[in-house]
Amino acid sequence: MSIENHGSAMKYLLDYHSGKIKPGLGIGCELDDYLRLKKSQMVIALGHDNVGKTIWLIWMLTCHIVINKKKVIVWSGENQKGQIMRDMIQMFAGVPFKQLTTSQITRLHNHLENYIEFIDNKKLYKPEDLQDIYGSSDADICLLDPFTGLDRDMTYEGNYRFLNETRQFVNTTKKTMYITTHPTSASGRSGSLYTEGEFRGMVKMPSRSECEGGKSFVNRTDDMLVIHRMPSSPTMKYYTMVSIEKVKDKETGGDITEYQKPLLFSWNSGLGFTIAGVDPLQKYRPNLNNLNKPKTLL
Repeated sequence: MSIENHGSAMKYLLDYHSGKIKPGLGIGCELDDYLRLKKSQMVIALGHDNVGKTIWLIWMLTCHIVINKKKVIVWSGENQKGQIMRDMIQMFAGVPFKQLTTSQITRLHNHLENYIEFIDNKKLYKPEDLQDIYGSSDADICLLDPFTGLDRDMTYEGNYRFLNETRQFVNTTKKTMYITTHPTSASGRSGSLYTEGEFRGMVKMPSRSECEGGKSFVNRTDDMLVIHRMPSSPTMKYYTMVSIEKVKDKETGGDITEYQKPLLFSWNSGLGFTIAGVDPLQKYRPNLNNLNKPKTLL
């Protein structure tokens, strides 16, 4: 039977009224005002190639692992497991990777692997193949990076089918799905370049309407963010700009950023992004000296 019973919404209504519906999880910085981790959510992350979408998302997921003890599963078609683990270990440790001892690397690696698993990226997957793997995992958060790297039906109807199936997947499993994608080719042409000033000739941050595949991605997602960086700018190449373009449920936290005022994250030499001088991982990092003692737990 497809019609829900009368009164089936009453529990939610009373829970919401009494304050039992809790806000999504944050990581202890300004980002929490705009983006929260919530169950059963599909989140689209849009950005040009080579702007650091994956590393910013990996940082955010590392924060949720370390701070909120959430489990993550990653399919990354363009990044190797070793590279991602190296970056995560460095962020967690808060010191350059090569300054760590082999004992420290081993202990940090083993601890993080309790919370993260990777899907082999040596084969080409259809969207439904990845959903089967995600569904069999006990992870709370799934990262699909990027959507454009899948063996998929590259049509308007195919995009809607993928989005509808993903919507059903998150509703059924209660998992959170982060999906990265690229803007259309037109977004990198002359009309989308700065024409004057310090950034003349550089590509502007794409708008949400420039998502490859069209408005279907904006329409069907819960939250949407745009990630941008200007790698050729001597003053901005170490800063990542994040614009929150859609938050479907603001009652549980989150909001859109002001027009042309994205959040600004400092690269922090790869030791974990900071925003407004705040490093969310700082107070959660282990004492590295203790990691050289074999019986000391993190």
